[in-house]
Amino acid sequence: MACDTGALNTALVRETTKADDRILHTLESPASLKPGDKVKGQVDWERRHRLMKMHTAGHLLSSLFYSRANCRITGNQIDVDRSRMDFNLESFDRTQIEGYVAEANDLIRKDAPVRTYFLKREEALKLPDMVKLAEAAPPAEAQLRIVEIEGVDRQADGGLHVAHLKEIGQIQLLKLENKGKTNRRLYYEIQSPIA
Repeated sequence: MACDTGALNTALVRETTKADDRILHTLESPASLKPGDKVKGQVDWERRHRLMKMHTAGHLLSSLFYSRANCRITGNQIDVDRSRMDFNLESFDRTQIEGYVAEANDLIRKDAPVRTYFLKREEALKLPDMVKLAEAAPPAEAQLRIVEIEGVDRQADGGLHVAHLKEIGQIQLLKLENKGKTNRRLYYEIQSPIA
């Protein structure tokens, strides 16, 4: 997933990464910071909010693909301008896929709340359909962070999300690709809702 950017004091942050238990910031230019300095960090909120919308849109789509066609996500890339999802769907049926995107947009208009909470790992993994990824398990933590789109989906996830589906706007299907046997790829963006 794309990272946050922003500023540390007056130095612009180009990239934020995590290494072990440390958060690392790559700056546009060298900062005159030294150990012990007081630092004020500021997140580029517009970028973060757009990533939050894209991420929640991805959860919404993955829940529909899973519940309607029993397919799991095999890969994804969340970014600011456009995102992609790979999934294992038996047949490459454009009408079926377009229908899931239309259904996602209907759910956005109905505006379910999105909430996060923690559950003990054992308890969370007993719940049906908690993991929508084909080859990934939740981290080996004692407690898992759960993201729930009320009445629609819940998944173990550590990312940032919007508080209500209407914040997403509208999911726009950009492109579909048949990547072989049962591997499909969908590119999407988010737009302001149609008035």
